Amino acid sequence: MGKPGDGYGSEDHLRFYRRSSHAAVLDRAILSAIHLSNGATIRWTYPPAADAPLSSEPEGIDFLGRGTPALSQWRKFWPQRGTQPSWDGVAQVEPDATHGDWLLLEAKANHPEFCGAPCSAAASGGRSTIEHALGEVKKYLGVHRHFSWLGSYYQHANRLACLYFLSVKAGIRARLIEIYFVGDVFPDGRRCPADEDEWRQLLRARELTLGLPACHPLSNRVHEVFVRAVPVDARANGAIGSQIL
Repeated sequence: MGKPGDGYGSEDHLRFYRRSSHAAVLDRAILSAIHLSNGATIRWTYPPAADAPLSSEPEGIDFLGRGTPALSQWRKFWPQRGTQPSWDGVAQVEPDATHGDWLLLEAKANHPEFCGAPCSAAASGGRSTIEHALGEVKKYLGVHRHFSWLGSYYQHANRLACLYFLSVKAGIRARLIEIYFVGDVFPDGRRCPADEDEWRQLLRARELTLGLPACHPLSNRVHEVFVRAVPVDARANGAIGSQIL
C-alpha cells in the first residue's frame, strides 16, 4: 500500500470504505468476488470500523493469535529478522468465524505502487531463507526455477508465499484479496489505471514476469476486486452508490 494521501492513494481509499457508513459496499464486492454473497458476512480484524482506533498493519501471520501451532512452522519457513510481510487488511468470513476463510488484503491505486520494490533482504540476513521459501512455492505452482521472484513484483511473490504457507503447509483456509482502485488522481501525476481493463493489462504483465501459469493450484484462492476511487468531493455528498465495478 502507498503512503496515505488526502483523498487519494490506496490506504486513504481503503480506510474511507472501512471507516465510513459505506463499509458494506466493500464487503459486498469482496463476497461477490469469492462467490460467497448469499448470507455470508465479513468480520474485520484490520482496518477497524470508524468507532475503533487505528492500529499498525498486521504482519506475517500474527493475526492468527499467540499459541497457534502454525506460528512455529512460520518461523522456520520465513525469516523473522527484518520486515515481515504486512497486510493492508485482514478479515475472516462468517457466520462460521472459527473455521471461516481468512481474507488477506492488498490494495493498490497506481502503477508504481503495483510494481513495488525488489527484495531488500541482505545476503547475510534472511535472503537465503526467502529464496528457499519462494523456490518451494514456485515448484508447487508450476513456475520454472529460473524466473526470479526477487525483483519488481517481489511483494506479490511473498504474498503468494504467505498464502501457500497457510493453505498448504499449515492447513488453514485463506484467500488473497487484491483490491484495485480505479480512476485515482495523484497530485504528482503518477499513472493511475482509469478502468478495469488497464489494471488487467498490468496483472497480465506481472503474471508473465513471474512465470505464473494462467491456472495454478492457488488460482481459486486469489481474487481481484475493482473499486472506484472516491474523491473528497464525492465523499462529502455521499455519491458512491455505483462505485463497485
